[in-house]
Amino acid sequence: MTENHICRKGESNMATNTKEALAEALKKMLAVKPIDKITVKDLVEECGVNRQTFYYHFDDVYDLMEWVFEEDANRVLPSEIGTDIVSERWRECVRIYFRYLLDNRSMVLNIFNSQNRSYMLRYYRERLRGCVHGFAVIVSEGKNIDWADLEYVVDFYVNGVVGLISMWLDNNMELPPEYTQERLMKMLEGSVEEMLAKFQKE
Repeated sequence: MTENHICRKGESNMATNTKEALAEALKKMLAVKPIDKITVKDLVEECGVNRQTFYYHFDDVYDLMEWVFEEDANRVLPSEIGTDIVSERWRECVRIYFRYLLDNRSMVLNIFNSQNRSYMLRYYRERLRGCVHGFAVIVSEGKNIDWADLEYVVDFYVNGVVGLISMWLDNNMELPPEYTQERLMKMLEGSVEEMLAKFQKE
């Protein structure tokens, strides 16, 4: 390994550590106030770095928020379903989304109750769509279903789940999460397969 390679590796680790520190600072602040009340000055003071360091990694606070979403999503949220996954796993994906939101309640609500709620819902819609779409493709294999119909069914279920999540967040998660999840799980059980079957052509 060359000296230059070692330096680049060290620089990469340092950059990652700085980004993670800024991410943790943002999460800490989001526990107590909305994102539109958090400034770059707040973050760099919390981390003990200068503004130039922040802007080396991120364009603004919202760019950092996006990076936090991406990192958390890659770590705990499913993005797709493999061919060996059965229906129960797809439903478990939805449970994972609810669990993540509940575990990060303060952060999530302080983003949702800001001007950036549409971004957050759009981001999770895209992630959830990967799960539903992957499962829909699996159960449609060998059946005569138009691709446009499959996409329509996927969007129907994704928007339904995200709509329920949005309603739950709009009520500051005051509805018992188990109540919301269990009703949703009952509606989802076997429903994607049944809906796709309705679009199957002879």
